[in-house]
Amino acid sequence: MGGQQSQDHLAACRRSSAGQKHNATLQLGLWGVHMVKRGGLATPDKNKRKKLQKTVEETSPAAAQQSTLSICVPGSVVDNCQTREQATIVAGQIARTAAIFNVDEVVVIDDSGARSGEVGAGAAFLARILQYMETPQYLRKTLVAMHQDLRMAGSLPPLDAPHHLRASEWGPYREGIVKSSDPAWGSTFDIGLEQDAFVEEALRPGLRVTLAMGESAEHMTISKGPFAGQVVLRGCLAHPLDPKQQRGMYWGYQTRLAPNLAAALSDCPFQASYDLKIGTSERGKVSPAKSLKLPSAKHVLVAFGGPLGLEHCQKVAGEGDGNDVSHQFDMYLNTCQKQGSRTIRTEEAILISLTYLQDALQASIT
Repeated sequence: MGGQQSQDHLAACRRSSAGQKHNATLQLGLWGVHMVKRGGLATPDKNKRKKLQKTVEETSPAAAQQSTLSICVPGSVVDNCQTREQATIVAGQIARTAAIFNVDEVVVIDDSGARSGEVGAGAAFLARILQYMETPQYLRKTLVAMHQDLRMAGSLPPLDAPHHLRASEWGPYREGIVKSSDPAWGSTFDIGLEQDAFVEEALRPGLRVTLAMGESAEHMTISKGPFAGQVVLRGCLAHPLDPKQQRGMYWGYQTRLAPNLAAALSDCPFQASYDLKIGTSERGKVSPAKSLKLPSAKHVLVAFGGPLGLEHCQKVAGEGDGNDVSHQFDMYLNTCQKQGSRTIRTEEAILISLTYLQDALQASIT
């Protein structure tokens, strides 16, 4: 998962389906804590802690910023599906494509025309599946609330991303959730292993965090306080971008729900705004992939339309008549020239476009 991540707040929303309105809760920002400053707490062995912490010590969210890639997808891509099973498969394909191409953020646009304060069924459904897929399997039972939208999500092929570590695997970083906490003694974390992890900072139970665990397991027995007698693994709080910045490891994506296209393009969660916004459309500029040149950028966003294109996203939000949507982007490209089918589905367009843009993006992103 890159960028300044919000804590695991609950974004209350409503969804509209078949003429009825239902309460729905979207748990966005599951990447959890983004505050990584530490210090001021005593440690049984400061030298060991300093060695473990050397790559993340006193790192601020601003300092941890690195280049990011975001994609923007409207909720109508699943509204167009005939069955819940088909919608689940489409959402799963989008999630896997995001992981394959190292996408840091997936923005879901609500292009349903829902009233302010409400969220369309398609956008809510897509956001839930994306979050479910990105969450490591060992954290899903705790972090992801049961919902009918997820009824078939368990049958989807997993992302198998680097942060989805198995119980038999060890890595220098691991995702965890706060199990218990004491202001004077620290916190324990479920990290999907036989032993819990321990850090000396006190965090709110239920919070998802990224932990630096070192090159090998370091077991310790807590001798005092409420955790006395527990055998734990020593850990250290890390920024969610640290695995990517320090080790070049892809660490998942965050999911952001945007009420319209304008909000998707402007409400950048990273330190600066998107400095390269690319729209995709069959009406875009045609350029062979091998000759495509992109300007240098740090935070890139690539936007995709639904069944009716990006023009519909602009029109349904009352942001224009759909004829001038290209002006909202730095570049407006046709990424699949000479297509044999009259239509390209959005989940197909994402895979095609990111393949088309891959070499140019690697040369462009600073």
